[in-house]
Amino acid sequence: MRKRKTKGSVGEFDTNWKQRKEAVYSHWVKGTPQNQVQLAFRMHWLLFQELMGGQDYAQCLEVGCGRGSISSYFADNGFDCTLLDSSKSVLDTAQGIFSENGHSARFVQGDALKLPFADKSFDVVVSIGLLEHFEEVSAPLLEQYRVLRPGGIFLGYIVPERPDNVQRYFTWINKILLLGSKIALGKKKRPVAKNEIYRSDYGAERYLPVIKKLEVSDLQVSGVYPLPMISHSPEFPFSLLPPFLEKVLTKIFMAALGLRKFFYKKNSWLCREEMGQAFLIVFKKSELWPPKVKLYQS
Repeated sequence: MRKRKTKGSVGEFDTNWKQRKEAVYSHWVKGTPQNQVQLAFRMHWLLFQELMGGQDYAQCLEVGCGRGSISSYFADNGFDCTLLDSSKSVLDTAQGIFSENGHSARFVQGDALKLPFADKSFDVVVSIGLLEHFEEVSAPLLEQYRVLRPGGIFLGYIVPERPDNVQRYFTWINKILLLGSKIALGKKKRPVAKNEIYRSDYGAERYLPVIKKLEVSDLQVSGVYPLPMISHSPEFPFSLLPPFLEKVLTKIFMAALGLRKFFYKKNSWLCREEMGQAFLIVFKKSELWPPKVKLYQS
């Protein structure tokens, strides 16, 4: 019998981070976002602030931190941040970005399936684009629950393999941009291809049965990121366009979000799960401990 896969492609992630110039981009910005990726992370942060509701949270853990863009927002707002990733290359990149931006944090190389932290260590546990890389979702969920303090909040931003979301209405634009990019490159050296990485197509229904066995409150699920990703790179959709185009596109997106807020009377970053680029699962850990289900053991 084939052994069931429980975690994503660690080696492939590490290789991609070493060889792509996108790895060193900082998606945190203090002022007005200058490109669509900075806008996305600004909107993530504003939504997370709203969901945290002014609670007296202080200790934040980002699991699978990448360059640490969302942790930059936590750090800039006074949180004591810990960033964890399996890749040393990623952590070096994140540490350099934090230093450049004047932020401080702890950087820990570790496994999301066996977090190197004691029970009840953090007020906030957050991940951006992590959980979809696990075929067996209970193990990373239970580990993040374990290190969350009672009363603390879990923010799981999940990006499934879903071609039928809002992006489907804009694929023609990206195809044109891709063709233009190929023509412009001509015989020049092509960008390094992206190594294949496991990503599931699971929706919230795959995660909720695990969570509902735990002692949680204020469980919320919603689609997020109701905008397209406009890029000339289908392998790296966050590859940036020329700065002028990014600024124009960002202004258009900000106007669209303003209209969404006006018409829907809620946070404009929320949407139906099937339409969003991602979906968000949020809950608070109840005071009861231990949970009803057995935690993952290596």
